[in-house]
Amino acid sequence: MLFHRPRRSPHRFCHWIVLLLGAASLVGCDRWRADTAPSPALVAALAQGVNLSHWWTGPAPNAVIRSAHAMSPQDLAAVRAQGFGHVRLPIEPMRIFDPARPSVLLQDRLSNLRADLDRIIAADLAVILAIQMDSAAKQRLFASGGKASVLAAQWAQLASQLSDLPVDRLVFEILNEPEIDNPWAWAPMQRQLLETIRGEAPRHTVLVSGAHYSDPVDLAMLAPLPDRNVIYGFHFYTPHNFTHQGADWGWEMWQRMRDLPYPSSLDAVADAAERADPGARPHVEHYGRQRWTRDKLAAQIELVAQWAGQYDLVVQCTEFGVIQQAPASDRARWLRDARGLIEGAGFGWTVWDLTGTFAIANRDQGQLRFDPQALEALAAR
Repeated sequence: MLFHRPRRSPHRFCHWIVLLLGAASLVGCDRWRADTAPSPALVAALAQGVNLSHWWTGPAPNAVIRSAHAMSPQDLAAVRAQGFGHVRLPIEPMRIFDPARPSVLLQDRLSNLRADLDRIIAADLAVILAIQMDSAAKQRLFASGGKASVLAAQWAQLASQLSDLPVDRLVFEILNEPEIDNPWAWAPMQRQLLETIRGEAPRHTVLVSGAHYSDPVDLAMLAPLPDRNVIYGFHFYTPHNFTHQGADWGWEMWQRMRDLPYPSSLDAVADAAERADPGARPHVEHYGRQRWTRDKLAAQIELVAQWAGQYDLVVQCTEFGVIQQAPASDRARWLRDARGLIEGAGFGWTVWDLTGTFAIANRDQGQLRFDPQALEALAAR
């Protein structure tokens, strides 16, 4: 999920082919590897899933008041009943490591996490466990010279403590959205972290991703790793002016956009442009001129499909979704198109998000109530 996304520099899209060709030369130079591909049962479970944000991210929950985002066994059973085969659980490291000594694992917190993972698995769901840091923490990570020693120490302990969980039920995701533009800085760090995890959990599947915000072009810049038991993840929120309209984070212009339709054209955005303030109006009109359609979305998915097919890789779209402020029918239409394109490429998917600003479900007197339009668009049953 995007929290502090700056606008992209256009030159990144012009140079991705050059970077990809250079990155490919790195393949095959490692001595460490896992020769077993991801479990077929795991890949099947990853076909359709949903993100569980906020449960294990943000501040630690109040010791007395139950977190609104905590998932009970009944909640997890409801998720499974909708046809989802897995969940993705983002986790803030400081929820289980000592903030004053970030390499020290807090056993009581680990026990709580382990209990939640056991409940997920007991609900017949696989789980992608994804490390998620805030932007400032990621900046510190890359300012350290690329050694990632603290994150490596955290992953070594976490993978060791969870390595007894079934390999067809648990995936370790190295880092959600690295937020660094330079793939040459991210690639060696990710390889080091993969090697660390592999040393403690030699049979478990690890999910890796491209630099920056893990968009399709970011993944296509990544050199495939010399490890068969890896899944390659990407996020899909294109076009962001539609999927993030009304968002109160990231690019401040998103907050000033409302009622943007999908598909887009100048005629379709005319009413939204008229209602927009003078600063936002040119951006609304630009979105209309871009003429976003299913075919245009398909070009980005095809970029990943061609890259993955070249190397015979397993790929997962670990995030895609539309903010709830978008017009409901257009939101459902985008979800249907994106889901269909991702499945058509042979990729599994994990929609963002169960609850929150991109929710496909809300709580009514403590019970999960799923959005029927979203479920129909996702065809998760």
